[in-house]
Amino acid sequence: MQGSAAEALSLEAAALRFGAVLAASGPVILTAFGVGRQSVGWFCSATGSHPVEGPYALENVPGELLFWGVLLLPVVVAGLLLRGSRRATLTAVAAVGTVLVFGLVTALLLPGPDPCTGQERAVVLPWPLIVCYPVAAGALILAARSPQHRRPYRIILWAGAAGAAAWVAMFQRCVATYDMRVVSVTFLEIPESPWDGLAWWSGEADRIGLPVVLVALAAATRATTSPRWGRLSGTAAAAALLLFPLLDVAMYISQDSGDFELPFADSVRWQLVVATVLVAWAAWSPRVRISWAGIGRLARSMIRGQSKGMISGRAKNLAVAVAIAAASVWLVVSSFTPTR
Repeated sequence: MQGSAAEALSLEAAALRFGAVLAASGPVILTAFGVGRQSVGWFCSATGSHPVEGPYALENVPGELLFWGVLLLPVVVAGLLLRGSRRATLTAVAAVGTVLVFGLVTALLLPGPDPCTGQERAVVLPWPLIVCYPVAAGALILAARSPQHRRPYRIILWAGAAGAAAWVAMFQRCVATYDMRVVSVTFLEIPESPWDGLAWWSGEADRIGLPVVLVALAAATRATTSPRWGRLSGTAAAAALLLFPLLDVAMYISQDSGDFELPFADSVRWQLVVATVLVAWAAWSPRVRISWAGIGRLARSMIRGQSKGMISGRAKNLAVAVAIAAASVWLVVSSFTPTR
């Protein structure tokens, strides 16, 4: 009886921790699917023959900080849960409360200009934050009563996956402009394709931060449930992330018009490919520990020819890590290098 009660309590705590990350991701998920966009400050609210929505790279600091807070809060909460301590869980509660308070202050006292019109925004309560964040904080407070065992959860890999998934949202959002004619001409230059609607939504969801949520939810599942469910969630998240670049490939193949030519390397969101690899690696690798001392020992043993049994394990992980690091550097450099 005591064993079944302890197991039920563990399942309840796991559900609370996962629910906390899901609730912290609520504003990102809702805005990605078109809910509550008028109550957040980083969307364009212009109307006309070519209404364009954000999210936009904002000129006012409070709105930009709020965007980053909403974007990274699921990652912060999941990362603190990976630590597995009660103090980390309470720190996650403080992080949720901080973003909520800042969102209320920004909406009520510092609304800022509209990204499209440049006019002052009307005061609108950020309902996605008000609804989702108290739920996340309450779930974390209840989960803090149950201890969580600390195990190696590959925090470095999860952090790398989150950074790759958030690259577009952080650095490649639309530039705010008040001239709607320029924006409309830009969109008219793109040739029609059967994938247009889905591609438009995937690009918008990427800029809002939906891939970051997928990584955070997979990390939370890996931290709070059994290894089997953690691997399944990691596989599902990796598959969902891979759909974004696969859609880019489908769009590139379907572009049969010569009026809009873009190189294949610039048409695919390679950072999401990197995020897919890192999520799958973090979910399936039994244990990953990378340190400078371990790398030094591995290099010395390989030079001396004493690593025949080690190459299939540590050396393979090291080779994959080096390849991913090189790909990440290339993505960073190519993102800031003009192609034309």
